[in-house]
Amino acid sequence: MKNTIGQVMRKTYAYWWVDGTMDMAMGLLFGGLAASNYLMGKLQLSEPWDLILAIAEPLLFVLFWFLYGRLMKWIKEHITYRRTGYVAYQPKKKKKRIQSAVIGGVMGIFTALMVTYIGPEVLKIEPMLIAGCVMAVITLYLGYWYGVNRFFIVAPVEFGLALWISSLSMDGELKSIAVMAAIGATWIISGLATFILYLLRNRTSEEQEA
Repeated sequence: MKNTIGQVMRKTYAYWWVDGTMDMAMGLLFGGLAASNYLMGKLQLSEPWDLILAIAEPLLFVLFWFLYGRLMKWIKEHITYRRTGYVAYQPKKKKKRIQSAVIGGVMGIFTALMVTYIGPEVLKIEPMLIAGCVMAVITLYLGYWYGVNRFFIVAPVEFGLALWISSLSMDGELKSIAVMAAIGATWIISGLATFILYLLRNRTSEEQEA
């Protein structure tokens, strides 16, 4: 019975990915990180401004996620739910939210250690290759957990791009920016393709009558 409930919950949350808008948001996030790092490297500001921008960067991404949540709500209400129905998501209990935050924090620390120390210092592997590998594994997990088959294509593309970029003879910082931009572009293309197919396959009652 517990497994059945779990499967139903996974299918319910998989609906969040059905129209490709989440993919595009992921892509914009990585694109924003790449653009931010590129600008900070190019501007070469004095120490006080550099510190201010370093503090402001995470705040900007908090603002991005806030605006993204509002935009997603509008898109779901005006595009997705009108075509394939409304799904109500049960809010997570406090205990579950704390567990998710702890797991997310541990994964973040582990990823940072892999990219900055374990990969380059212990395993002697290019940091950006490690980053691409970690992203590919996370994408595969999301594909398996939510049953989103396109992620099984996105994951090897992410890894392949990271492998190719890490083999190029360029500065380490530029490699980092290029990998983030490439992963962002992959997610955006995945999202756009899914969104177009979704609109073609699912029409509103008004469109069907017309």
